[in-house]
Amino acid sequence: MFIRLITASLVIFSSLFITSPLLAAVSSALDESTVAVEDRSRTLRSKALKTALQDVILKNSGSEAALSHPVILESLKNPSSLTTQFGYQEADGELLLNVSFDHSKIIALLRQAQLPVWGKQRPTTLFWLAQSDMTDRMIISDSSDSELRQVFNDFTQARAIPSVFPLMDLDDSMNISVNDVRGLFVEPVALASARYQPDYFVLASIDTVNEQTRYAFSLYQTQTDDALLTPLVSKRAEVTSADDAAAQILSAVSEYYAGRYAIADSGEANTTNIRFVDIANRKQLVDIEKYLLQLSAVSAVRLVSLNGLSVEYQLNLFGTEEDLHRLMKLESRIDELPQLELELDQQSLSVPEYIWQG
Repeated sequence: MFIRLITASLVIFSSLFITSPLLAAVSSALDESTVAVEDRSRTLRSKALKTALQDVILKNSGSEAALSHPVILESLKNPSSLTTQFGYQEADGELLLNVSFDHSKIIALLRQAQLPVWGKQRPTTLFWLAQSDMTDRMIISDSSDSELRQVFNDFTQARAIPSVFPLMDLDDSMNISVNDVRGLFVEPVALASARYQPDYFVLASIDTVNEQTRYAFSLYQTQTDDALLTPLVSKRAEVTSADDAAAQILSAVSEYYAGRYAIADSGEANTTNIRFVDIANRKQLVDIEKYLLQLSAVSAVRLVSLNGLSVEYQLNLFGTEEDLHRLMKLESRIDELPQLELELDQQSLSVPEYIWQG
């Protein structure tokens, strides 16, 4: 019996669109999965539903540890209770089972397990990947049809990590060499990454010589006050294959993002106020409230005041104010204004102000 996960599509970046900023992206298909099966039997469908639910749990939590939690293990016994619809299709000679789950139930399940929830707003990662073997060395480009490029594509889609590879056109080729990437020379790569405007970039190399595979990688944040560009995550190791190397690199990146952007319920009744100014129309109000409600750090939104061109909200939080503002920095439609402090009864009162560009 055979079941294979086919990653659902989320955000596809084409080289035709590189001229616009990538920045953070909104990941879709967080509650969908496609699994290849041999036939339409009930037995294989049950196994495929379990596989699909595991895929969706990983997308919405960001961490493999979630799959071993007792609450999640119990839910895997009856995945159909979380399913909204499923159907079969044939593609390239394969029979596929497409499954959709109830988003609110998936999030409620993660909250019940007190696991972090990774919302739709996610950072974009630019991968500079050098691959070498006995005969060749190259930087994997966005248009590459190599098996390793497909491994990266499958994994990032399975984890809902918006990602892109460099074009390796004339500009990139003049500025970056294979040795720059293999040597983890971050300064020239950071400069070359600027044209893509990602939130993060990865420098990685995978070398296979005499059936031995070694890899090294480092993850960097694009906008940082760290003049030395210290890596956020860095690792090198020897593994059994290039596929294993790719899996370990991508798992480490995913776990870092989950630790930074997936928000668990703190159990505390945290609240905070934020204000948007220069509101020009009612659509902006609708868009702002919709945006705030989908943030994984926010449990409830209440309109406090609407004064001319200014609107203030009170937010109930699952996590902390720091968690909230970290997520809001990923939204390209939001500009934070310099914060002014008012002294009243020797207490500093301030409400963060933003402009909504949508």
